[in-house]
Amino acid sequence: MEPQQEGLTRALTPGEVNLARSVFGSTIFYQSVLVHCDSYLPFGLQNQYTAMSPNGELYFRRSLYERDYANQDPEAQHLFIHEMAHVWQHQKGMWVRTRGLLSWAVSYQYRLDQPLLRHYSMERQASIIADYFILKRYGANTFFRLPNRKLIGIVDRWTLSQFQPIIRSAGLPL
Repeated sequence: MEPQQEGLTRALTPGEVNLARSVFGSTIFYQSVLVHCDSYLPFGLQNQYTAMSPNGELYFRRSLYERDYANQDPEAQHLFIHEMAHVWQHQKGMWVRTRGLLSWAVSYQYRLDQPLLRHYSMERQASIIADYFILKRYGANTFFRLPNRKLIGIVDRWTLSQFQPIIRSAGLPL
């Protein structure tokens, strides 16, 4: 299949809504979320391998854009859920755009050492949610092999249960 040309804007697909709903339940107004195959930054300044969701919409450059993330591999779905976490944060009132200005300088890696999701930084929250999604949906073997997972620590059969109280603290479905 030929790569998508930039400049496209679309709604979430039904599969993407179902994928996101498995993590965020009804806490996101999905009808308002748009997916762009384009740079959020002017003059195409958004890096080809960086996704952004500063305003409740998702921006993927051509190298990361997919027509339907629900039909993609776990790595692409991990990225999609990470970006949907920023949509969730935006819709809950977090100043994602302002905080995102420093995202290049912050660590996305985390330890599960805080009891509440809100005790983690914006990017760590999104990483925790995306990592939890992969672990829950695909299991520890896929999670362990995921190149962009951010959890620092041992991954074993108990890891999922370590995520659950943190996810629950944010009102997200388990």
